[in-house]
Amino acid sequence: MERFLILAILASVMVGPFLDPAPVNAQETIAITNVGVVDVEVASVRDDQTVVIRDGRIVSIETDGAVPSGASVIDGSGKFLMPGLWDLHVHIRNAAAPRVLLPQFVANGVTGVRDMGSDCAGSGDTCLPELLKWRAQIEAGRMLGPRILELSSFPVNPNFGQTAPEGGTRMVVARAHERGADLIKVYYRLSPEGLGFIVDEARRRGMYVGGHIPIRMTATEVSNAGLRTLEHARDFLFDCFPGSAEFRATTESQNPPMDVMRSMVDDHDVEQCEAVFETFVRNDTWYVPTHVTRRMDAYADDPAFRADERRRFLPDDVWDAWQQDADRMVALDPSPEGRRVMRGFYEKGLEITGRAHASGVNIVLGTDAGDTYVFPGSGAHDELGEFVKAGLTPAEALATATLNAARFVGLEDRFGSVAVGKHADLLLIDGSPLDDIANTRRISAVLLNGRVLDRLALDAMLGEVVDAIAEFGN
Repeated sequence: MERFLILAILASVMVGPFLDPAPVNAQETIAITNVGVVDVEVASVRDDQTVVIRDGRIVSIETDGAVPSGASVIDGSGKFLMPGLWDLHVHIRNAAAPRVLLPQFVANGVTGVRDMGSDCAGSGDTCLPELLKWRAQIEAGRMLGPRILELSSFPVNPNFGQTAPEGGTRMVVARAHERGADLIKVYYRLSPEGLGFIVDEARRRGMYVGGHIPIRMTATEVSNAGLRTLEHARDFLFDCFPGSAEFRATTESQNPPMDVMRSMVDDHDVEQCEAVFETFVRNDTWYVPTHVTRRMDAYADDPAFRADERRRFLPDDVWDAWQQDADRMVALDPSPEGRRVMRGFYEKGLEITGRAHASGVNIVLGTDAGDTYVFPGSGAHDELGEFVKAGLTPAEALATATLNAARFVGLEDRFGSVAVGKHADLLLIDGSPLDDIANTRRISAVLLNGRVLDRLALDAMLGEVVDAIAEFGN
């Protein structure tokens, strides 16, 4: 249910100059001493390490190692050094992003993002060319934000029954490629033949296809057709109950009626899902569950859930729209049985993720940041917690946002772990994430693109977000 509320409203109320940080004055050499280095790959911590960073790269990791002469020293005693987090499903296509959204990612330890809706379909909004500029400015150290790893086309989503000619469908891919997109995002109304044309043309141009499953196709069919990433856990629920074929053949929406959703939960078929997982493993189709989106649906009636202190990082108009969206979710069926079904749908999605992981399906973290109650940056920590609820160990959950994410993007030689030769996009935290995944929230410092941001600097960034919101009339 990608509602894009934060994007639409911020675009109307948050216009003004981009965040223009002072030039990066990165120390040529940094030494972090006496620190516990989190090894994501083998799920262990190496104690009492000295990590030396030069020009933004890790040059040595040694037990009680020597500190190079002239290095800037950070005492890591009692702290843990881990890779920065990557969120591979966000929405930042918005003029306010440099002042409001991007700083929140960095302040919460998210050092890389994949944007899933980067271009516009004929509108004058912030579009792909602007995001490409931001990417270059961030890489050059002229803008403060997470690395923008991949940018998508606009969601390709023709009307039901509309079969676009092959030439026109391929032209959509060609145009997105020419404009600088890294992938094609597809949506639920796309026809099976249209998906085939898009996947073929994308491969010819060195791109890939990800997004929602066309509703007339099963997860098995789209995996066999070449979809590289399935976004959102709900599509597995759509395929793993006795009424799946009828639902996909007749529905006009990706939001099931309450009686169908009840059947998806109560009549869930484990064996049907296992067959889908086998196909995903065989085809190397990746899975981005975005459990925090369904969590909102489940808890929209819970006053404690809705009274989130992070609302101060959102304009009032956005917060009000989120409340209205939550109200709509409750209004679908406010009865105790209706709320049971909503929570069951969310919880079944968690169960499916646990089983998919156990079956060998590759999973990466994505939050759908910008959707209702999916907070930019801090939502990544929420999603890590959801993975642990799903049955992953803290180390396995951490891998979805670090090493696995880097492997997915094809940058594991440069990112995703604390290792010699890799970029020093790192988090210094006050507790081991392998003991408790919630410790990823306890950030003492973020190292990004040759820059060290300590807790004081991170808090100042968040303060600037609040100030920017107030400046434009909260």
